[in-house]
Amino acid sequence: MVDDEPLVRSELVYALERVAEDFTIVEASSAATALATLAADPFDVVFLDIGLPGMNGIEAMTVINSLPHRPQVVFVTAFDEHALRAFELGATDYVVKPVNEERLAVTIARVRGAHSPPGPAKGTLGTVRLPLEDDDRRMLVRINEIFMVHANGHVVLATLNDRELRFRGSLAECAARLEPLGFLRVHRSYLVNPDHVVEIEPFFGGTYVLRLDDKRRSEAPVSRGFMPAVRKSFGL
Repeated sequence: MVDDEPLVRSELVYALERVAEDFTIVEASSAATALATLAADPFDVVFLDIGLPGMNGIEAMTVINSLPHRPQVVFVTAFDEHALRAFELGATDYVVKPVNEERLAVTIARVRGAHSPPGPAKGTLGTVRLPLEDDDRRMLVRINEIFMVHANGHVVLATLNDRELRFRGSLAECAARLEPLGFLRVHRSYLVNPDHVVEIEPFFGGTYVLRLDDKRRSEAPVSRGFMPAVRKSFGL
């Protein structure tokens, strides 16, 4: 865990010990200290602040990505504007302070899920619902009915079979709910339900376009940063 504020570190340690009792936690107050520790011993996950003295968290992650044993990285920060860049670099999650145990439990599920085969059982998807909006109506939609989620400016839209509904919140918040349930981030602005991907078309620069099986045959672009995850998910 990397944060330059001792009180923040102690609060996060306490919360982690409650939601992930099996974790062994090592603390660092700077990116330089953390990188030296990672170089000496392999770790599975790093909880990383952005506003660090000297090298910031985003800069530190570019170094972490080059390590022979690359740990998962979870950003825990007061700055929400760096989320897109963090996910482009391959972050597992992006948590905005202050952090509560409920939100941290979602993060731990995502961390553990990264070591499991992609996608949960269909029965699980059929019982979990996501609150979505259509004008003044707020509906609870089953996760398996959602084909794709994408950001259009500051609006987050969920694609259903024959329409799109709005998610009240950021794409990062939506991803925190959906990725533990098997949704796959393929672009900084797109999440897809792999069960609804029916075609993978090669695209410019060695990337892909994914086609879904909704009525409009929606498409989702795959950006370079998410190519490894897409290839692994679909066995390419």
